[in-house]
Amino acid sequence: MGMTVDETMHIEPVSPAREEAYEALLANAPEATFYHTRRWARIVTRAFPRIVDRSCIVTAGEQRHALPLYVWRRAGGLLTTAHSSFPFLYGGPIPSTPAAWRAVRRHLQHAGSSALLIGNPFGACAPATDAPRFTLGEEHTHLLALPETVEAFWSDVLTSRKRNDIRRLTRKGVDVQLASQPGDLDAFYDLYLKRMRTWEKRPGFVYPLTFYRAMREHGGDAVRLYIVRFEDRVIGGTLVCRWNGIAHYQAGYFDHDARNLRPNVLAQERIIRDAIEDGCRIYDMLPSAGIAPVEAFKESFGSVKKPFPRWQRRGMLQRIVNRAGASLGRLRGASGRSGR
Repeated sequence: MGMTVDETMHIEPVSPAREEAYEALLANAPEATFYHTRRWARIVTRAFPRIVDRSCIVTAGEQRHALPLYVWRRAGGLLTTAHSSFPFLYGGPIPSTPAAWRAVRRHLQHAGSSALLIGNPFGACAPATDAPRFTLGEEHTHLLALPETVEAFWSDVLTSRKRNDIRRLTRKGVDVQLASQPGDLDAFYDLYLKRMRTWEKRPGFVYPLTFYRAMREHGGDAVRLYIVRFEDRVIGGTLVCRWNGIAHYQAGYFDHDARNLRPNVLAQERIIRDAIEDGCRIYDMLPSAGIAPVEAFKESFGSVKKPFPRWQRRGMLQRIVNRAGASLGRLRGASGRSGR
């Protein structure tokens, strides 16, 4: 059953019977991404048991919009956050219009839970002046407008140094292929865990193996896993999502001990080459968490930095937990200093 929020907005949950209508709203919308689709919703809900799918069809004025929406429950359900995407990827209404964004923010700003609304670099968004309970931030991705041919990419985009590296390492025996062996996904995930262990601080969110398995099992032809091998050893892997003419660099992990073999360079060249040959129009390298060397690497392939908005609202209980955590941190710091 739908819910009328005011005289100009109507929220209709996406039931199995309404999935076709939802997907029809995504069709022919250039700003729609794979992360808006029902296929992605199935991946997310299978990988994260604490996620509840609340995706809906939003009627704002006279226009209808598809809205991916997920509720993330923590602390036994005491803390909840409504996400326009999960995990922390693109979302927002499709078609993406200022009126639709205003309607979505109005819908969520009165909820008792927290809310995280992430847009995408392909669609329009309204300013935050109509969302006093939300804090507006900005994220960035890197986009490469793909040339029509692989030859044009090699001659006009790749640097001579990269072309030479690719030729040299290919002759050396470094090989990039689509995953084909039973243990490829596990090897890819092992590289991810190895990378996490090198971080000085434990990351706030560690992806479970079930997430990557769900992508492989339910992503269909939209999800590709590329594996880099050298002498029968997996030295790198990259997951790519391709839909609506856009290829997304979902995740890439590489063996630091094999960095002289440049597995990340060879993987990116193969991904871009395949995307061009299959008619993709954009290669999206996804956000880099502000890590300068990562951004520089992406730009070395010709991609250009592109901003997109992020609105956040913390519910009352979330604010209390955050303040308590900050106070506890200060007490621990003071205790540590006094004990020196």
